[in-house]
Amino acid sequence: MDITYTVNRSRKRRKTISLQIRNEAEIVISAPYYTPAEEINRFVEEKQNWINKVIQKNKEDSLKIRVKEYKTGEHFLYLGQSYPLEVFFEPFEHAGVVFWNNRFYLNAQGNKDSKKHYFVSWYKKKADDFIRQRVDFFGRMLKLQPESIKITSAQSRWGSCSGDSHLAFSFRLIMAPPDIIDYVIVHELTHIKEKNHAPRFWQRVAEVIPAYKKHRRWLKDNHQIFNL
Repeated sequence: MDITYTVNRSRKRRKTISLQIRNEAEIVISAPYYTPAEEINRFVEEKQNWINKVIQKNKEDSLKIRVKEYKTGEHFLYLGQSYPLEVFFEPFEHAGVVFWNNRFYLNAQGNKDSKKHYFVSWYKKKADDFIRQRVDFFGRMLKLQPESIKITSAQSRWGSCSGDSHLAFSFRLIMAPPDIIDYVIVHELTHIKEKNHAPRFWQRVAEVIPAYKKHRRWLKDNHQIFNL
């Protein structure tokens, strides 16, 4: 067996062996204090295929969440597609981000934070335009109209509906495929009528977005790609 692991032995009432993978590939085994080494080794061998799969996925996820440098050649997401970036500085042209011919162009100088500011501003504007149109479309379909719509900078909460029917959506949603955005919008619009996640709520969502479970899973599995 070619797997290296650390064992934490407990004198407490632990009765079973458990396994945890930390920091991409660090394997930690928790076991009752007097568990024989052979038994622990056998436990790890039985889990070897699963361990390899998890470590590989962690490595792939680590690549996805690499911090952006805002340099020419990097790729940025827009409506589910990845597009290359070209960075330049032309002082007599308007500073900021332009999306043209399937490519991002960033006219900016200065540090990474200022370049990120231009991207966030561009994403917020696009998210506001796109999401408002889709809220209007589904709102008319469902006969549910929000009191207001707000675009936020939330990193993991894609949308919300307040008790008095004010909707909020993260600008990062504009990076997702359109069908994912539609699911989040329908989800929050439905909360205007159904304030919890009881079966009736999901039934209403499914009437408009039959594949909502797949979309929920996609968001859970891909949340790390929305980094900036």
